[in-house]
Amino acid sequence: MALRSQERRSAPRIVAKLAMQVAGGHDEESVLTTESINLSASGIQFLSRAFLSPLTKVQLTLLLPPFGSRLRRERMVQCEAIVVRCEEAEGARSRPRYELACYFSDVESEDRVLIEQYVGWRSLRRLPAPRPAVSPAPARKAARTPAKASRKAGAKKAAKPAAKKRPAARKPSAAAKKKRRSSSS
Repeated sequence: MALRSQERRSAPRIVAKLAMQVAGGHDEESVLTTESINLSASGIQFLSRAFLSPLTKVQLTLLLPPFGSRLRRERMVQCEAIVVRCEEAEGARSRPRYELACYFSDVESEDRVLIEQYVGWRSLRRLPAPRPAVSPAPARKAARTPAKASRKAGAKKAAKPAAKKRPAARKPSAAAKKKRRSSSS
């Protein structure tokens, strides 16, 4: 029997494809433009073509889209993060790709609140709408009278005219074929 690992995340995580940039790592001047995989108030996961060692400090720029009544236009959030995981992505074909997970280490409090609200808003949008309380089934309608049924049928015919049928082509019978042969000779 497999042991269940305990969930270590302290904040809910959502699937979020946000435009983002990553600076730092191996080459302090290089900037990687990519798209996130998921997001939480405490961190982010994304794909990268470059390997970044765990515990590497990076600068992230995220582009949060407008959402709800809180944010009416896109907003750039800049923060510092620490790489906590870097694994080769599944299905990496010719060039290796890596899945990186980063923990937000330094985020302005206003930006952290904005990220939390975005995650909460997206989480609520995934929930199914509450269904109304179950009410008793409506009583069945009485059987239609012949007059109502014919009116209803007439209305359907009026709405959709019937297509004209073409007579099917008949194959000549054996006797007809014989008769033609004898009359043509």
